[in-house]
Amino acid sequence: MRLPRSERGPSVAPATRGPTAGGASSRGECPPAPMARRPFGVYVHFPFCAHRCPYCDFAVTTAPVPGGRRYARAILAELTLRAPAFDGLEPVSIYLGGGTPSLWDPDEVGEVLAALRARFRFSPGAETTIEVNPESCDRARLRTLRDAGVNRVSVGVQSFDPGVLAKLGRRHGPEAAERAIALAAEEMGNASVDLIYGARRSTVDIARSDAARAVAAGAVHVSAYQLTLDPAVLAEEVPLARMQREGRLPLPSDDDAARQGAAIRTALRRAGLRRYEISNYARPGRESVHNRLYWDGESYLGLGAGAYGCLRGEAGAVRYGNLRDADAWQEAALAGRLPTAEEDRITPAAARNEALMLALRTVRGADLAALSAAQSREAADAVRHRLAVRRAGRLVLTSRGMDLHSALAERLFE
Repeated sequence: MRLPRSERGPSVAPATRGPTAGGASSRGECPPAPMARRPFGVYVHFPFCAHRCPYCDFAVTTAPVPGGRRYARAILAELTLRAPAFDGLEPVSIYLGGGTPSLWDPDEVGEVLAALRARFRFSPGAETTIEVNPESCDRARLRTLRDAGVNRVSVGVQSFDPGVLAKLGRRHGPEAAERAIALAAEEMGNASVDLIYGARRSTVDIARSDAARAVAAGAVHVSAYQLTLDPAVLAEEVPLARMQREGRLPLPSDDDAARQGAAIRTALRRAGLRRYEISNYARPGRESVHNRLYWDGESYLGLGAGAYGCLRGEAGAVRYGNLRDADAWQEAALAGRLPTAEEDRITPAAARNEALMLALRTVRGADLAALSAAQSREAADAVRHRLAVRRAGRLVLTSRGMDLHSALAERLFE
């Protein structure tokens, strides 16, 4: 989801406040139970890459990583500016994404993680994820990151097929990918893998094999996404999108891509990974804490060039996006200015629609009691057409319904 540009940062109060001090009243009554604090996570974006993949529209750069701890210092400067707005929420996760965070000096990663834990009271063992590419993942680096507090690794594999990897512009081979997953599993005990299907040269057999090889290498979590080159979704026109527009990129048909997705689901289910969100699968207990914050409609603090953050409150929410240019972002943050490039103030009605859309992505589904009469009629129609089921007071999409998620969610909007 892309947002309108703005130069202002978040200013909405949290939805709930933390417990307040106080004792029993003069009448001897017990003090009220403290309100549960809403959770939030911290996302840190590291935009530097050795090579830019031709399908990637993220905020990335192939410029050298700045020396003198400059990027880490800018992260800490932005943290100082944005952190107060998130006081009163419960910190539950940290996610270091990119770009290629495995290119970041591990000592600087440790410095950033230490600062986050000093500013917010994370519980011991809170999920802390770092994304790595196979070509920049080795045992010594993983051990240093583990000592700094990282306890989960997401490996950007995309495919194990050499032909698919070449068409995606990836620089690693299948053996390097398997080695990185195995190392992450050994050193962290919690390895996740990203896969892409529906790409050039991808087939049902390749998609099925990719899923099986990811688990065999040690993955306990897999995110599988269909290649997206839709200009309405991309932040910018990437090389593969331009090739497709010019008719120079033959891709699998929509039906074939759907069969690839189904093959991945079947292979992962047989391997013991349960689908808990449209594109995500995990062994029981290994679901992503951080990503669930997004699907559950919770707040998240975004730090770094091109990072997004969202602060939700009773009056709606504010979502912001940072400057995408790494130099401009660093200059603003180090000068003590909020590096906000765009901002979206979300009304309560729009926030409810967004929460409904996100909830329907998951196997937990949406709360039926929160639906209006008109929405309940639409929900009943989805159930009649076997696109959804009612389960424990919630509306849960079937496998076929998940394939039609966007259209179904729009029909249920207020």
